[in-house]
Formats: sequence, C-alpha cells, structure tokens
Amino acid sequence: MRVWFFSGRQVLWWALGCLTLGVFLGTNGIALLPVAGGNAHRGISGRTIVIDAGHGGVDPGAVSAAGAIEKEITLQIAKELEYLLKRAAVYVVMVRHGDYDLADSSETNLLNRKRQDLSKRVLIAKEANADLYISIHANYFPSPRWSGAQTFYYEGSAESQHLARTLQTELVRYLGPNNRLARPGDFRVLRDTTMPAAMVEVGFLSNPREAQLLSQESYQKQVAAAIFSGILRYYRE
Repeated sequence: MRVWFFSGRQVLWWALGCLTLGVFLGTNGIALLPVAGGNAHRGISGRTIVIDAGHGGVDPGAVSAAGAIEKEITLQIAKELEYLLKRAAVYVVMVRHGDYDLADSSETNLLNRKRQDLSKRVLIAKEANADLYISIHANYFPSPRWSGAQTFYYEGSAESQHLARTLQTELVRYLGPNNRLARPGDFRVLRDTTMPAAMVEVGFLSNPREAQLLSQESYQKQVAAAIFSGILRYYRE
C-alpha cells in the first residue's frame, strides 16, 4: 500500500476544488431533484396522482416546423415527473407509458377514437380514486411570436384553480418569466374528472426557440421539476 503525503498548499487547492464542484452541482441540475427524507415531501407521500401525457398513437398533437412532436415531448416529461413523484413515495398512475392512445383498436374513425381516448383517460383517474390529475400538453398558435408555459383548470372548481395557480407559479420560477396566468379551460379531462385537475401547456411548439428547448432532455427535466415543485407547493399551502 502506497502512502501519499500532501503539502499545505496541495490540501488548500484540493479543498477549493471540492468547494467549486459542490457549488456547480448545487446550481446545475441536481438542485432540481427533490431531497429525500425529512419533511421535504410532507403532505404528498402516499398520495395517488394520475399523470396524463397528452395525445399518442395516431394522434401526434402539435408538430413544430422542425419536426418536434407533441406526443413524444409530453411522454418524456410525464416519465420524468413520474420518477420525481415516485422518489417522494407517491403512487403514480400513468395514462400511457408508450406511443399509443386509449381508444378501441377496432375504431377507425378519428373523431370517435379521440372521444373514446379522452373518456378512458378520465375513467383511469376515477378508478384509481386519484388525489390529483395532471394533464401534460404543448401549445401551438399560427404566429411563432407566442411563448411561455401556462396552466388551465375547470371553472368552478376552487381546488383545481388553486392547483393550476401553484403550478403556474413554479413553471415561471423554473423556466423563466412570462406574463401568462392560470386560466379556466373547458377541456374534457378537466370538466369530467372529480378530483383537483390541471392541464399544463409546457410551451409553444409554434415558437422555434421554445420548440427547440422542449426537444432537449435537460429542459424536459426542468419542466418536470417545475410541475413536481408545484404539486409540493399545492399540498403545503
């Protein structure tokens, strides 16, 4: 066994190097992950949360000019959120884990498929007796100027409104400022669910810069961390 001896200056440089590494890790990525143990997950552990990755299968959702596909982006963000929630001892119900919709395989009419798909997403949440329902989508508008994540809730549900507002706060905090606010939306997955529910539009695929960001794994993790933080905040307030 070889024994190493270090001068005082070498020890100082080693300590400074460790400090620099610690600062880097504390401000780049790892800080986005929840801290295990203690009271970090107070109020959320043991909950049942449904994560609905929008679209899937024959329904791609929005597609950016560069070819970024909504159904793929929403699924990746949903999987990242699933990981974070499971670390917090949450029972996660994923509406889909792959590239498919929930309609009957024999149904060929696209409108009927969409109706069946949405009905089954709501049914999954009901049968799971879920505490929360989070639907993940990406936005699109004919003009490329619009950008920013935004949340929606069904008007008349105070708890859903609270959930959407806390999610919006954390999306802005994690992803950068925008002037968007949580808004009411008459979407079936919000209207027909019986538990607090919110739809998260993670950004605009019609905006080239945002579409590029949403295609990056690192940014998808940021979005998932923002949603996770919003859920934590919802249960703490």
